[in-house]
Amino acid sequence: MTVAIARMKSHGKHYKAMIDLKQAICDIKADQLNCVHFESLQWQQFYQGNNGLFEKVQHAKPTRAASQHLLGLLTKAHIESLSQIEAHRSSVAAMNQAFEQQLGKEHAANFHYQDGEQFILVTHLWLYLQGYLNMDFSLANDHAEQTATTLVSLEGGDIQALRAEFMASFYQGKNLNKTTPSAHGFIHWLKSLFQ
Repeated sequence: MTVAIARMKSHGKHYKAMIDLKQAICDIKADQLNCVHFESLQWQQFYQGNNGLFEKVQHAKPTRAASQHLLGLLTKAHIESLSQIEAHRSSVAAMNQAFEQQLGKEHAANFHYQDGEQFILVTHLWLYLQGYLNMDFSLANDHAEQTATTLVSLEGGDIQALRAEFMASFYQGKNLNKTTPSAHGFIHWLKSLFQ
């Protein structure tokens, strides 16, 4: 359900028409990220797993900005994705090792770890939004490094190169929305959850 944002009056308050998760991503221009492809399996899984919750939170707090709902949803998705990967760490490492032994590194690279790819998508979106909302750089950098370290421990690679890719999404969001006041920082967001 893609709906243009419109204002409605209900019981003297202004409400925004609900939008779906895809529209929220487009509204903040996160669809311009290299990793966001709406036809991809990763996006479809993310959308199907989270759009219902996104609609619920809009119903629960209809006056709050969609970007704030999106921040909560992406924070939750990142935590859940990290937990999923941590829970299966040993079996994934064993599977990767078996692929490399049986097929060699070159052919083993053709197999994709779906949870890892979902984690990458969620991390890029989450960090992009943090930049878009002018949130704290050091916190975003810590999350980028933690995510990179987790992924590299499973699939190999360069932690700093992967961290830099994640932070590029943070800066892309920051550069696309230079007008958002810094009051939308992480602490402000946390406080707003309890209002």
